[in-house]
Parts: sequence; C-alpha cells; structure tokens
Amino acid sequence: MKCLAFYLPQFHAIPENDAVYGKGFTEWDNVRAARPLFPGHEQPQAPHPRLGWYNLLDGAFLERQHALAHEFGVTGFCYYYYNMAGKRLLEKPLERILANRHIRNEFCLCWAHVSWFNNRQGPGAVFLPQTYDAAQARQLAEDVLTYFEHPRHIRINGRPLFLFWAPERLPLVNVYADMLREAAHRRGFPGVFLMGVEAYAASLPQQWGLDAMLEFAPDWRPENQVSAPDERPRRMDYARTLTFMRQKPVPPYLRLRSTFPGWDNTPRRGASGMVCTGTSVELFRRSLIFLTEYTRRILPPELQYVFINAWNEWGEGCHIEPDARHGFAHLQAVRDMLRLCGAGAGLPAGG
Repeated sequence: MKCLAFYLPQFHAIPENDAVYGKGFTEWDNVRAARPLFPGHEQPQAPHPRLGWYNLLDGAFLERQHALAHEFGVTGFCYYYYNMAGKRLLEKPLERILANRHIRNEFCLCWAHVSWFNNRQGPGAVFLPQTYDAAQARQLAEDVLTYFEHPRHIRINGRPLFLFWAPERLPLVNVYADMLREAAHRRGFPGVFLMGVEAYAASLPQQWGLDAMLEFAPDWRPENQVSAPDERPRRMDYARTLTFMRQKPVPPYLRLRSTFPGWDNTPRRGASGMVCTGTSVELFRRSLIFLTEYTRRILPPELQYVFINAWNEWGEGCHIEPDARHGFAHLQAVRDMLRLCGAGAGLPAGG
C-alpha cells in the first residue's frame, strides 16, 4: 500500500502569470490576500513556520519538503504536468526535483491539459489557450518519455504511469494515448499505464483508450450543499461528501480511490468559489482507512495506491502540507493509516 499526493508546481514566478497578474505573481499572492466571507470562514490560511512562504525554485527547500513527505509516508507525488500547445510551463521545480539524488519520493505525472483563464475575471477570460492535434500529441509523448526513464518514476507491471485530467474534455484523447504507447514501445517499455481522472464525470476508461480511472476528490453532489441557493460562496458539508464518496458502488472497470482534507478555493475565486464546512482531521483519517480497506479488497496487487488531493493546493484550501492551524495532523493521519495496514513499519513514531 502506497500513498500518492497531487502536487502543484505553481509556487514560483513565470512570465505567463506575470503578464496577467503582475510581476512576481505566485499562488501565494492569492493565499495571502484571502479574507473571511462568512461567519466562521477560516481564511487566510498560512503554511507552518517550518515551511514558510516557500519558492519552488529553491533546491534546498525542495529537498527538505520531499524528505518531510517521505518521513510521514507520502512516498510518492503525482505532479501536475503543463504542456500548452506544445510549450512546457511550470517545469523548473520538477527538473530540480528529479536532478536531486537525495530526494527519494516516487512520482508520476498528470497532464492538466485545459486552457488557462484569469481567475479574477472568470472562466471566459482565457489568456493561455490549449490546442490539440496529432503533431502536438507526438511532441508530448516524446517529452514525457524523459520522465518515464527516471528511476523513481512509478511503473505498473513495468509500464510507466501517466494520468490524463478529465479525458472526456480532451479532444483526440485516443490519439494522445496511442502516441504515448507507440513512443514507450520504441524506447523499450512494455507500454504505458494510462489513467483518466474523473474530475467531472465517471466513464469507462476503454472508450478513451485508457487502462483505468481515478476518482477525484472532492466529488460534489447538490444534495450535500448546506448554503442557500443564492448564497455566495457556496458551501458543502465535508462529512456528507465523504459519506457519498464512501457509498459509491464498485464500478465495472478499474478505478483507484482518493480522498481530500478539505476544500476552499475562495483565495482564487472569491465569492464565486466553493467551501467545504465541517472539516476535521479525524474524518480525513477515517476516509483514509476506508480507502485502504477498499483498495486491498478490490484492486489488484500492482494497484495498491491511495491518492490524496492534495499535498499543496493552498489556493483551493486542499493541502496536507503542514499549516499554521493543524500543524502536522494531516500527515500524522497518513502515517496512522499506513501503520494500520502494515505498510508503515519503518516510519518514525514522532509527531
């Protein structure tokens, strides 16, 4: 049993964000500027003093950050991969991580393929459009091969693991899948294990040319909303959302499971955002235990992975990285889960 956490590489400045949000912009600007929007709304959130308002171009910090995750049992990350119309973005942290021989965490990539829009203006304000065609599919396949060959890259029965965000929203998804498989075979791999993220809807992986799906957390349902229809931001109940996710029937295809510690994307979206109320570390811990039991019982030995959204989605209030309020409690919950399933025997006992 292994625990993988999604990882956002947006905590450093890039020219594309500078042009829209101002010189030196990073996700921390949104996080720092957040304010409470209703009674009991816990904003702004802040990282634990041991981390600070870090910069992911700092190689020494990356080493400490990954050592912290490994210490508590987050031995792998799913890094968001950005390839926009053939151009890589936010790639520098991952280059530093993979070049550091002291970092031990395994990894895979998830292609976040959608266009970028200005969060301050809404979904219609696209400033970095995505395009899709066969030539770009070939270029993307060649690019990710360099990551597949890294010794810490996760492989399923020898096949590198690669995720597509929302495959139903990816034009030519079957072409991209075929290109990845062809490129992998040419490089000597027995193939690629392709997984789609159920970000908006569940679907059979076979219709997209994929091998499996991954449940995305949170999985929202209108009946779990606790705010009035016209209230902003909308609010969802955390316990109800976890209960709904736990009660999903086993699908007729391979689907890996995930959970989340909370959600509040008002730092990015303001009153147009969504907030999970009633979050607690104990509920998060129970959800991890459920996922462990489900994974052991339903999934084959080579897919004994539990996913967490996310390690550091600070702009979405969705992080197990230590913060000023909870400290290391969410990481301790991960360590507890691994000990219960016998996978954390080598983890230290300290909090």
